[in-house]
Amino acid sequence: MNDVAVHSAVPWGDFSLNAADYSQNPPYSHVVLSSLLKTVRARFEAVRIVELGAGTGNLLRSFAGKDIQGFAVEPNKEMRAIARSLAPDDLRFEWIEGTAENANLPPKSANWVLLGNAYQFVQPPEMFREASRILVPGGFLTIIWNVRHFKRDALQRSIEEMTRRVAGNLKRTGSSVVELMEKVDTNGRFNEYIYMEGSHKQAFSPDRLLASWKASHDIPSQVSVEIWQEIISEIARMIPKQDCIETTWLTRAWTFQAA
Repeated sequence: MNDVAVHSAVPWGDFSLNAADYSQNPPYSHVVLSSLLKTVRARFEAVRIVELGAGTGNLLRSFAGKDIQGFAVEPNKEMRAIARSLAPDDLRFEWIEGTAENANLPPKSANWVLLGNAYQFVQPPEMFREASRILVPGGFLTIIWNVRHFKRDALQRSIEEMTRRVAGNLKRTGSSVVELMEKVDTNGRFNEYIYMEGSHKQAFSPDRLLASWKASHDIPSQVSVEIWQEIISEIARMIPKQDCIETTWLTRAWTFQAA
């Protein structure tokens, strides 16, 4: 995501203006997270997580287990504020101001580091170095995405096709995940361990579905304010006016083990 518009609707990597919309994104696949939990628990009895780039806590709120604890590391104060407001009584995770490259945590703080929908925003060499530092020996690192499953979701596929007609050739994170992961180089700090994916349904109200599109970051960072407003207006027109809209999402997770 280097070739962004000079006068784009949002600066690349800045979520200050759409943190509330971002919080409306769906949870990650329960099947995938449950399977990954079993993998971590097979080596470590207690699960201690650090999520780098935790955003508004969408991924961490996807974990139901009360015994899962750890830290949520997020540089954006608006995102941290929304996360706390959405789960004020969830004391499992301590929110820390920090980045994927500098988490402001002591060494060996976790046995599982997560990076959810955020790999495209980090500096990979520094992120892998930091993840290795804050993991215990043999700990795991999971780079995970929760993206729209266009092949199985006709409505969202039609919206995506519309955005391309209006905005032209866009670089879309969701469709380039595999390409991103094929280029991963941990510099010997991690070994490839397991890949998992799972599709899941999510019911949305019209307003929440529109918010999830407003939260898209790769589109507005490549187009002007005017084009982005045109896209959002057209999405609002395309969304059915019904109480419950079923959508399909795809969670894809690459897990590595500290070398």
